Order: sequence, then C-alpha cells, then structure tokens
Amino acid sequence: MKNNNVIGVLQDLGLTEYEAKTLIALFKFSESDAPAISRNAEIPKTRIYDVLEKLQAKGLVLEVYGRPKKFKAADPTEIFKNLINFKQKQLQDIGKRVDEVLQKENWSNNLSGSQEKILQVKDIKDYNKLISQELDSAQREICAFTHLDERHESLKNLKTRTDLNIKILTRPMTRVLSFPKHMNVKELDHSMDAFIVDGKKVILALNDVSSERKSYHLTVLENNPSLAKALMSHFNDFWERK
Repeated sequence: MKNNNVIGVLQDLGLTEYEAKTLIALFKFSESDAPAISRNAEIPKTRIYDVLEKLQAKGLVLEVYGRPKKFKAADPTEIFKNLINFKQKQLQDIGKRVDEVLQKENWSNNLSGSQEKILQVKDIKDYNKLISQELDSAQREICAFTHLDERHESLKNLKTRTDLNIKILTRPMTRVLSFPKHMNVKELDHSMDAFIVDGKKVILALNDVSSERKSYHLTVLENNPSLAKALMSHFNDFWERK
C-alpha cells in the first residue's frame, strides 16, 4: 500500500495528517529520535514533539528511554485494531445521538438515499433482514466478522450466490451448519459484527448484538474504500491465524 493510501486510511480512522505521517515514518525504523522522524515525515520540528506526545497518549507510539530520547511505533496490527475499535465506539456514540435527535424531533429515520446510513431496529430478526438486504448488492466478494449461530438466517441467500467469493470469520458455533464450496468459513474468537462488500461497502454493528437489547443500531457506508481496506487488513490478520 502506497504512503498516500496509508495516510488516507489512518485519517479515516481518526488520525490527523501529521499523526499519520509520523506513524508511517516510524513503521520504517525500529526506533528513531524526533529530529530524524521530523525529516523523514516532512513535519516541522516545532510540531513533531506535540504530535509524538498525542500518539503516545493514544498508545500508538512508545518512548524508548535513553540519550537522545527515541521513539518507536507499536505493532502495526495492534495499531489498526485499536483504531478500528475506537472508530467503532465513535460510531456507537453517533448512533445514540442520532437516535436521540430522531426521537426528539420526530423525524423519519428513513435514510435509504444516503451514502452513509445509521439504522435502528427493535428486533434481532429485523436486524438480520437489514443485513441480508444490504448484502444483496454484492457483485464480487464479501468478507465478514460475525457469529453464524445468530446470523445464519441473514446469510441464507448467499448460499446460492456462486458468483461471489465469500469468507466468513465466525465466533465458535454451537451447532453444525453446512455451507457450499464458495463460502469459506473459519471459527475464531472475535468481538465484531462487520461486513466488507466488494472492497468498498462497510456494514458495521454499532452495539453488541450477541445479547438481547431494546434496540439494535448499525451503520452502512456505501462507498468507503479506505475504511474497507483497514477492516480487510484486520480481517486478513485474523484469517491467517491457525
């Protein structure tokens, strides 16, 4: 992935341009001092310490004690995982605020024409129906973090979609389910309910859907390739585990 693409992904996940450039510079070195980071990242010396301090506060950069003081990036996989988790929490908070606004103003929550939708349903069956409807638009591939015990009905239509490449990371199942050859399924512990469609569309649960709730929220980002790439990086890391 080229630097500009990585910067775009990191910014989509909530970092500033200077923070993203600093991380990319540190990815190239095992450790480095602030002046060298400043030169490599093309960030003014007057700003680099402030940027490093903010990245340390977020747990993305570690300080290596010594003279001169040096810094190193945390493990890239953990960095993207933490940023995705933080982004997910932000979206959960936004979902709650949107819900409050819609209730107070008595506005319709029919956002079907929007490129970015936050949807609310009261029943897990309706949640699964929404997932199924959103996955119908897939043309090439679907990658999913989910729990097939709970989401099996929403993926039923995909069993006949032999034109799709489907990979599913499910939390360990409690029942035996059969899948056609074009659906690749692996069981592995994780805490997400997220779907990446055709490398650009993201469907993401905004609250814990594994237990009964009064309502369920999810966001649908119709065209967000940067976030899709970040989630795919996280997905591929899990997929390669034994």
